[in-house]
Amino acid sequence: MGSKIASFKVSDMKPIPIPPPPVEIIADDLPSLFSRLVQNDIRSKPSYTDSWVLAPPADAGVLAAYRTPYCGVSICDPGDGELEYDVLPLEYAYPDALNSVVAGTIEKIRKEHLDTGGRLDRDSVTGNARKLLLESFSEISDACGPDSDLGGVLNDLSSVVYRHSVGAGVFEILLTDPHIEDVFLDAPCESNRIYVTVNGIEGFNSHMRCRTNVMVEKREVSNLINMLKRSSGLRFAHSNPILETDFPDLDARATVIGPPMSPKGEAVAIRKHSERMWTLSRLIFNGTVDPRSAGILSFLVDNRCTFLICGPRGAGKSSLLSALMFEFPKEQRILTIDDTIELPGESMRRMGYKVQTMLVDDRLGGDQQSRSDEALRVSLRMGESAIILGEVRGEEARTLYQSMRAGRAGSSIMGTIHGDSAESAYKRVVEDLGVSPDSFMATDVVVTLGTVKDRRTGRLIRRMNEMVCTSDVPGEFKDITDTDRLFESYVMARAMRSSQLGRKE
Repeated sequence: MGSKIASFKVSDMKPIPIPPPPVEIIADDLPSLFSRLVQNDIRSKPSYTDSWVLAPPADAGVLAAYRTPYCGVSICDPGDGELEYDVLPLEYAYPDALNSVVAGTIEKIRKEHLDTGGRLDRDSVTGNARKLLLESFSEISDACGPDSDLGGVLNDLSSVVYRHSVGAGVFEILLTDPHIEDVFLDAPCESNRIYVTVNGIEGFNSHMRCRTNVMVEKREVSNLINMLKRSSGLRFAHSNPILETDFPDLDARATVIGPPMSPKGEAVAIRKHSERMWTLSRLIFNGTVDPRSAGILSFLVDNRCTFLICGPRGAGKSSLLSALMFEFPKEQRILTIDDTIELPGESMRRMGYKVQTMLVDDRLGGDQQSRSDEALRVSLRMGESAIILGEVRGEEARTLYQSMRAGRAGSSIMGTIHGDSAESAYKRVVEDLGVSPDSFMATDVVVTLGTVKDRRTGRLIRRMNEMVCTSDVPGEFKDITDTDRLFESYVMARAMRSSQLGRKE
């Protein structure tokens, strides 16, 4: 069915560019536009999409409203205990005549591919879509009105055709919002709303989980899975019900589970990588790390200390790990080992750093732990390098600590691990992963990140909770945020000898 809207000009919905987050709140009457589009708690969607937009809650307080390249967004508090992220994609506000042109173009794209094959990348499909849309130029012009920017309209329509023919549909719309960090959809997909984690709305460092006003049909999830299988070459079936791969074009990581692991159908979780590189300066700006602690971390990285960063999921472990990588001198060779391209290897290479990325995923065969262990063993044979482990979690931990004790582990070692303190990280590595207590003491510094609730807004804020170094006694740690204790630690003494600097300097 066509979108339920009485009158519309495409020029009215032309998105305005927004700066990197945090963005200013844009005075926009999105709730009013929603109410004209969907009323009486009904759902709406164009005929060529497989996702529904639900009516916004009545009398909800709007916390923020802004636009992204593909949609308008309103974040509100309905007062029922959950925040709601309401999205209005451009195509859901198009008049029926314009959506009819889009639907016809999508059918032509699909038929052409079935008949003759061809490339399915974004540039090829959008270029072909634009050519086909030009054949309906008079219909588009009549639907938009004489004052519309028809060049911009054609660009928007070409993107819509790509999204809903071979692209990620509504998932792409969500992932282009710079505030979104995670997208979740539980099974059964047709009975649950999509949920998102949003950052940078109330305060620079707060993040919150919101339900959305979007529900999808099974075909939307099937299209997403087929796109991920096509781009990765990985299997997804009853005999292999887990699909983990990087999300093409959108700088994100997708995890899909299906039957029999998920009896009610497929479930999707997408973690979006930061669009801007994390640095210590940026972490200082948003309040995660204080300037003094950042200076200590930078000095210790420069003097080849080993780091373990721990914290719960979403605390910012990978963000701090990425920031510490930029503290290496450019002549330092860096090897990264991870199952997702989340660390900023490519960005650092463009800036002149020497970074070799080692990606360990299902295409290498074996289980996750054996793949990571083999990658680490290979990295230890690739010459003197700093080694960055995206996550320490299995057999590779024993290999890593054995090499560190033997002095074969290169310039510096950094990695992340789940835990809420240095003590919990120690217990996990020693008791769960089988590393001896003496071997663990090859770790120089353990940094713990966490989240605290802002008393004013109730939002979760990321903070560095702890920065300690190991001691002569296994399992005991010394706080190095205190100046006197810092200079009493063997870690600082060794770093000062390496740099030939004194305490005053």
